[in-house]
Amino acid sequence: MKIVVCVKQIYYTYARTGLEPEEHYLAPEDRICKINDCDEEAMALAAGLKVLHGDLEIIMVTMGSMIAENELRRCAASGADTIVQIDHTDTMDTWTKSGILAHFIRPMAPDLVLCGKESQDTRNGQMGAFLAHRLGWAFVSGITSLNINGGNDSMTVQRNAGRGTREIIECALPAVFSVNHAWIQPHLPTFDDKKRAQSLPIKKLYISEDVEPGKVISEGVFPPRPRPKQVPEIDAGLEAYDRIDLMLKGTRMEKKGVMLEGNPESQVEGIISFLKERGFL
Repeated sequence: MKIVVCVKQIYYTYARTGLEPEEHYLAPEDRICKINDCDEEAMALAAGLKVLHGDLEIIMVTMGSMIAENELRRCAASGADTIVQIDHTDTMDTWTKSGILAHFIRPMAPDLVLCGKESQDTRNGQMGAFLAHRLGWAFVSGITSLNINGGNDSMTVQRNAGRGTREIIECALPAVFSVNHAWIQPHLPTFDDKKRAQSLPIKKLYISEDVEPGKVISEGVFPPRPRPKQVPEIDAGLEAYDRIDLMLKGTRMEKKGVMLEGNPESQVEGIISFLKERGFL
């Protein structure tokens, strides 16, 4: 089995020691280069699978300039076999990055792609879903653990559904999973593992002109934002209880809405139909 782990190198600001308000009181030494924490958890999950099964190949893919090579090699020491860097210096949005990642990951023919739930710098949490859409694979977000089923053609993952509820999902491979607070302890590399990671060559890939990640163009016409409702002044002649009740409600009119019940699939269908009825989709 081959696993690709997407790892992002980020600049992380941990303090404000600058004196210039124009620079938002940030000094150059306030910024450190590190690996995104959620991506490290994804690498820990992949390394844990390799310890259990042994016949796994882990490819660590990073995109952008090599700003945190030492941290990247430290992360690779837990079990990565190959480090791949997609070199670029341009500023891109998440959708464009996902297209470039899919362009280079597809020829690797992995069985599984792991990434963090979100990055600590942008925190949009969209890369996993966009990448799965680009590849045309199944996607499960925010997993906390995973196991390989017999035959290596599917995986059972667990994710936090909120309020102490855990979802157990069986997903066919190939697939893309985003990791959120993995329950597995990171594999502690040995001295030999660290030496191997320090000497591991970094394979550089370059974005050519024929790579067209695509653009998102909105062609819909959306209604303007409704004006806020005029709330009448509360009659001072009412009893205190009625005045407080009106202040809490804000209006005498009852709120109109539909309560969606059932499983998540039926709730999603209800939301989509609601948006279609009102012309948003």
